[in-house]
Amino acid sequence: MRAAPLLLPLVLAASATGCGTGGDNAAQHQRYLWVQTCAECHTIAQGTPSPDVAAKNLWDVHPTREQVRRAVIDGRPGMPKGLLGGDDVDAIAAFVVARTTR
Repeated sequence: MRAAPLLLPLVLAASATGCGTGGDNAAQHQRYLWVQTCAECHTIAQGTPSPDVAAKNLWDVHPTREQVRRAVIDGRPGMPKGLLGGDDVDAIAAFVVARTTR
């Protein structure tokens, strides 16, 4: 019966790291990137203005994956370049495209 108390920390650690969740963990990471990096200025909701009036509602734009990637890497007027790097660029592009494709 001593093994049971040791099992709980392992289960908690596995769930905290997303062990075994695969796609769920990727989706959570994409959402985190959106909230931390993009949502301060942009929205992805039909008929909803962006928090920053100068920033476009990405639902209205329905950008391609490459357009999102280039905007994140190169910036745009009023948007700094290099907001994300590495795999996060592709992750945020996938997140935006999935929510703006009609």
